Amino acid sequence: MSESRDFLLCFDENYNIQAEVTISSLLENSNFKLNFHIIHDDPESFEESKKRLISLSNLQSIEVYKFNKRQNVIFPNFDESHMSEATYYRLFLSDYLPRTIKNIIYIDPDVICLNNFDRMVETSFEILNNSKYVIGAKTEHYEKSNNDTSTRLELTRNKYFNAGVTFIDYEKWIDESYTEKLISHMDYLGDRVLWMDQCVLNSFLDGSYVEIPEQLNFTSRLYDKEFLLDEVVFYHFVGSRKPWTVKGVFSDGESLYQHFHKRLFNNNYHIVHRYKRDSIFQFFKLILSLRIFKLKNPLIYVRNFIDSF
Repeated sequence: MSESRDFLLCFDENYNIQAEVTISSLLENSNFKLNFHIIHDDPESFEESKKRLISLSNLQSIEVYKFNKRQNVIFPNFDESHMSEATYYRLFLSDYLPRTIKNIIYIDPDVICLNNFDRMVETSFEILNNSKYVIGAKTEHYEKSNNDTSTRLELTRNKYFNAGVTFIDYEKWIDESYTEKLISHMDYLGDRVLWMDQCVLNSFLDGSYVEIPEQLNFTSRLYDKEFLLDEVVFYHFVGSRKPWTVKGVFSDGESLYQHFHKRLFNNNYHIVHRYKRDSIFQFFKLILSLRIFKLKNPLIYVRNFIDSF
């Protein structure tokens, strides 16, 4: 096995805590020494999280790079009122990361690691490195020929992958000038980009990627915690019902995300409001339905909810 493993995360201040939880879960589930590369719009805002992470075992390094937008780059269909431009940052990774890296895993800050990933990651990179492809990802679904997505993104193989966990042969990325090609393709697609960098990557690759095991980007909500803890490596909280929202707690109960957060933050829950009025509504639903008593620490949750305003 390699002595270390590299990860890339891209986010802004609104996801500092979530990223800290992601990183801590990775450190807990590896025998590798881990290097984390973060592209961030405001690195200083991550300093407190960085200080806490430095004390954890298996951490070799954390490098935080300030994103500086290239002149004349326009992010398609970007609305800063409810989007983060950080979603596009990974396309620019070769502007920031050292060229000495061979392989790197991009991972969203709404992913947690539930089991040791060393062997499965090693095998997946062996397959990727021995292929002609630059990217490894998990196919999310197959589009029908000539439907809206296939037509909009010019997909000929009809495969569409979830970009939340992406294996990257960084040497090939550099050699084949992927950053420049992806920026050019983003400009070419223009307003046809709906799901930001994920659309750009899917359209550009058009099915030309290595398939990674489902356990490395597991997204289904249909399984209980026992199954997830037994079978899943990287669990991805897709969609708008995030585990740090009150709506997420009302729908899904106490998530594994909160388990990791409570261990980091003195048994406190992480609560974020997208819309405060909706959070209050969901909170009262949680009380009146008595679902709040399914949480391990309902009184702490109530206190954390009040403190979050």
